[in-house]
Amino acid sequence: MSNWIAVICLILLACAICGRVAAMFGQSRVVGEVIAGVLLGPAVLGAGFPTVSSVVLAPDSMEVVRALGELGLIILMVEVPWHTNGCGLRQGERRASFLIAALGIALSFTLGCLIGGWSKASIAPAEPYWSYVVFSGIAMSVTALPVLVRIIQEHRGMDGPVGKLALSAAVHTDVFAWCALALVLTLQLGGAASIFESLLRLAGLAVYAAMTLLVLRPWLKKHTRITFLGERSRVTIALLYCLASAQLTAMLGFHEAIGALMAAYVFHDYCSMEQAWRRWIGRFGHLFLTPIFFAGSGIQVSLNSFSEPSLWLWLLMYLLAGTLGKVLGSYTGARLSGLTPIHSLEVGVLMNTKGLVELVILGVGLQAGVLSESSYSIFLLLAIVSTILTNPLMALLGWWAYRNASVCKDSTKIGV
Repeated sequence: MSNWIAVICLILLACAICGRVAAMFGQSRVVGEVIAGVLLGPAVLGAGFPTVSSVVLAPDSMEVVRALGELGLIILMVEVPWHTNGCGLRQGERRASFLIAALGIALSFTLGCLIGGWSKASIAPAEPYWSYVVFSGIAMSVTALPVLVRIIQEHRGMDGPVGKLALSAAVHTDVFAWCALALVLTLQLGGAASIFESLLRLAGLAVYAAMTLLVLRPWLKKHTRITFLGERSRVTIALLYCLASAQLTAMLGFHEAIGALMAAYVFHDYCSMEQAWRRWIGRFGHLFLTPIFFAGSGIQVSLNSFSEPSLWLWLLMYLLAGTLGKVLGSYTGARLSGLTPIHSLEVGVLMNTKGLVELVILGVGLQAGVLSESSYSIFLLLAIVSTILTNPLMALLGWWAYRNASVCKDSTKIGV
């Protein structure tokens, strides 16, 4: 008999506790929820209490967990466009944010591809070569937009120039990540089917994206005065449309998250949809569905592979390359745009935040067969560590900036 209800309750309880502990240490609750999944998975619970683990991780229960996690992912994707509103950048700042994103992506993506090609024989020997190499570059170059929003609000507020530029640059990075992910999935399909079929699927995705963003969205914006539908009806239609869009992209051979994101950009600024969505769907999603998705990501981590010292070495190399590429590339873009060294370094640290987007992309890669269990575990630990480091580094940079400002002020007084 299936015990999925008890398993869901256990996951939610573990997420609540670990999320609370993470918040106490100044971290995002996402970090705690992923760690909760690691604790409940074969890496910890399976190693210490195999009998209990066999009950918790029973196949029928995990199928329900995965299904609810996929629904939670769709809810998260719907909310992504709302994090991109209100940046209020001028033309010069838009160019600066694009330069920051481009250089950060270029350097981190290149280093990720180089290490991906070097490490493939050790940690992903059975996976397709080019799909894995390109995916490694994507994993190194992404920035977690929702987590970034929370960090910026905690440290400087959305009105600060550093926060605005980092947030806008993260939007550009997200666009690159999803387009590159579609390319990876096309390469993956090409290994199992003909190139013609892969290109046909990609063409189908492009046609659907054009119809969605260039036809349906302008039509909807033109008819925003149509308010005969109540709030509940509008949210219901929006949810059904997101689910249908997610199913369509899945049928084309891509992940459901891509379809949900496309649908979200259609209605996100229509008839106060943000407030209505958060009231009817968002609260329940964040309370129940999204913790299951993050915990499910952690459950899939296998630490058995890390008994080999070489995997720890690859983790360290990916961490150093990802951090160096993202921070140095974004720092260079910020300096070329006229920011001070300390502000440029803050932008670089913020852009190195991974978390949500990284977890989504890793889940897609594992599901599509691009990642092995070992490589998935390495990239997931990389996402957790990079996200954990962001808050302390931002606090350290803030202290450094304040100290330098105080020293300059004191020097001015002495000179006077």
